[in-house]
Amino acid sequence: MGRKSKAALAIQAEIVDNNQQQLVRHENLTPALQEVVSEIDNLFGDIQVASLTAYWRVGHRISEVKNNPERYLTAEQRSSHVDGASLLVSIFAPVYTAEQLRGAVNFFEKYPTEGEITRLLSLRCPDRPRWRLTTSHVQLLAQIPDDNQRSSIEEKCAEEAYTARALATELQELRGKQKNSGRTHRAPKGLKQQIHDLLQHQRRFIARSENLWLSEKKDNIYDDIVNASPTKLDETVRGYLTEIVENFDKLSDLISDHVGMCRKVNQELDRREEGDEDTDDQEETAPKPKRRSGITR
Repeated sequence: MGRKSKAALAIQAEIVDNNQQQLVRHENLTPALQEVVSEIDNLFGDIQVASLTAYWRVGHRISEVKNNPERYLTAEQRSSHVDGASLLVSIFAPVYTAEQLRGAVNFFEKYPTEGEITRLLSLRCPDRPRWRLTTSHVQLLAQIPDDNQRSSIEEKCAEEAYTARALATELQELRGKQKNSGRTHRAPKGLKQQIHDLLQHQRRFIARSENLWLSEKKDNIYDDIVNASPTKLDETVRGYLTEIVENFDKLSDLISDHVGMCRKVNQELDRREEGDEDTDDQEETAPKPKRRSGITR
């Protein structure tokens, strides 16, 4: 008998899968079996939460060591410019690969708040409610540098219940398109997406400030600068600091502008709502032309 092709095997597997689904759908499950199904489903949910959370915490701790050498490294290690993250990778190398550990760091950097982890854990497929996002998924998602593209692929991943292999294929195809097409052409973003983008940038900046740069629970970046040896504060570092101060001055002005615009927008929206209430009881005679507001000018 000849060997079956991959296509034939895939069709056969699909037929078997469909038959099993029909069997589950039409066959009445006993209460005892329903209890087992529910218990297993909960156990898989617990595994997902524990696995993803643990992976995120590994990345968090490695990042913490990397960014706080004064606390975690000896004077000799610091003088030899030992990297704390690389040291941890070498310690766990017999059990975990460098790719796994650096992937955890990348995962934490792309999803720096616990709220984002909760959101990932809550992702579900409408057609397959038992589908779960795994650490294999997030390792791949964390490789996407663009926040907007990552959010879109997260949604697609959940909607279509991607396996990790399917997600890897999707990303490989995307990279191929970007590599071969030169400049990528994106559809104009809708208003909802633009507002969401602004909110995401705010959340990330606030989270990194609270957890890393301005942390009160441990030495933050400014403590490290003050306590650093003079040899580390070279011209390059001083140049970075000077630019950071200048950028924060600009940022302060920009934030004031954003706050002012938000207040104007809220006032305009409140005014429109009040106007709508006043005209609810009036008879419409003709449609009014849409007027653009010029509050930003």
